Amino acid sequence: MFQAQFVVIREAVEVVLRHLESVPPSERTTQLQARLRDCVQETEMWSVAWPTRRELDALMKRVLALHTEVTKLERQAFAAEGEPVTA
Repeated sequence: MFQAQFVVIREAVEVVLRHLESVPPSERTTQLQARLRDCVQETEMWSVAWPTRRELDALMKRVLALHTEVTKLERQAFAAEGEPVTA
């Protein structure tokens, strides 16, 4: 069960990183990249010891929050460029 969730989290982090690459570099993007790297490191530690359900849920919530923040940055970047925001 944890293996499948591990894969989902890793893929979610990769998606957020790809979206973050489309945003102009800034101090905020650097901070978000660091927070995403922290999530990746945490999942890598799971190969040594499986997380508790609470730890897993907390990490999933952090990744979702990061996704939301990156989406907001993307929208701001598109708006600044004068492109229509469709998402």
